[in-house]
Amino acid sequence: MMNSFFRKNVVIGAAELVCRLPLIFTVGVLARSVGTEAFGNWALILVLQVFVAGMAGLGLSSALSRYVPAAPPGDAGAYLRYAFALCTAVLIAASVVIVPLHSSIGALLGVRQDLVWLVPFAVLLAAGSVADGLLDAYFKARMAVGRQVVFIMSRTLAEIVAVVLVFVSPIMAMRPAAQQLAAYALVVAIGKLTLYPWLVAGMPSGPRFPPLVGRQEFVRYGLPMVPTVLALWMIGQSDRLVLSHFVSKHDLGLYAFAATFAGYIIFLGYAVYPLLLPEASRLYDEGRAAALQSLFNNAQAVFVPLWAGCMACLALWSGKIIDWTGGQAFEAAAPILLILAFAVGFERLMGVYQYVFHLKKRTDLIFGLNLANAGANIVALVLAGRFGGIAEAAWAVLAATIVFNLSRYALALRHISLRVERTLALRVAAVALLTFLLARLAAEEGVVFRILLTAVTLLPLAGFSLKRRGEPLFEASK
Repeated sequence: MMNSFFRKNVVIGAAELVCRLPLIFTVGVLARSVGTEAFGNWALILVLQVFVAGMAGLGLSSALSRYVPAAPPGDAGAYLRYAFALCTAVLIAASVVIVPLHSSIGALLGVRQDLVWLVPFAVLLAAGSVADGLLDAYFKARMAVGRQVVFIMSRTLAEIVAVVLVFVSPIMAMRPAAQQLAAYALVVAIGKLTLYPWLVAGMPSGPRFPPLVGRQEFVRYGLPMVPTVLALWMIGQSDRLVLSHFVSKHDLGLYAFAATFAGYIIFLGYAVYPLLLPEASRLYDEGRAAALQSLFNNAQAVFVPLWAGCMACLALWSGKIIDWTGGQAFEAAAPILLILAFAVGFERLMGVYQYVFHLKKRTDLIFGLNLANAGANIVALVLAGRFGGIAEAAWAVLAATIVFNLSRYALALRHISLRVERTLALRVAAVALLTFLLARLAAEEGVVFRILLTAVTLLPLAGFSLKRRGEPLFEASK
């Protein structure tokens, strides 16, 4: 019989997957509507959005994950309110700087001159991202499954409504791409501002903010995470920034479109271990080393077949998926999507070892590792951009991802002995080979054959994943 932690994990993971799937099509509709060049410029503005969100978040989502699980209900709410108050102040300060300097910032990013007026909308989108991060961390820390599921649905609903109103309905039809993008940002922000307050309604009453000592410790834990978040920003966004200096905005749009789609592979992890860090923190604090080892290994064992199934579908259908969403203008992004999707999946598979440094409270190591990762990515991308193009850039990202994750795993072993299963390397190689073979077959065969091949490939993978799911994956938490 599944224990409570496993059931919560499954519910949240399923909600993440189901609610993320529609976003594949909303991104496609947006890209198809504005075109490759405008999408390339919009990708640069989103780079600024992620930067502002990282700064304004103050690392407090990580602090919520660490301080809220053991806090009394009233005190937990006080931490959330205090986090929102601090982050709001930083967002206001950011808008004071960015709005008057938007032309200069746009030029620095490489945004086309007639589109630089969209730069301030990055702050608006960043505000929504900060709220997403805080609520996500809080609900997971409190194991508030019902509220977490409603939050996930609300986040997706805001995106869907914005895309439908702006790009599908006749309200903004035939408007310039810049006006459509501005309207999209406004509708997303309004949607979140309308829905999110209801998510925290009815929380247990308590002090408005934590006591002074609690506030100081809370912020002191979060602030060292800001450089780490910015290093992650460099890792996740440096490809757009670097490539903007070497390729056309059309090619940048193709790359950004593929990278956006590939990024959704991250959410496969939510089907396996959305609550892994809080549970790992509990097991580590209790000194249950064997249980912690089992938690990590079994989570990876379930993730691999899910990842393999996703890569199989992309190998067989990436061209069609792009054609159905972004349209023929983005068809050249298909091979880039495959390479980047494999890189994201490998990062997600091995990324659990980042939690080791959270357990040890070594934020300095987290920052140092991510900074090294960002540096390696930038060097690889500069070389790829200088001597190749967007296809070479994708391979450069994959190489940097593999090298970094193996290095981080080696360092993690020096702090907590959490060794991978002996067969993991073979399973990763099998995923790579499967992707390559299916991609070759997809280029030569028709739709009917691909449908049959998809079924033949996914059924055994699904069976294996369900079999492992049926085992006591989180037996340690009993």
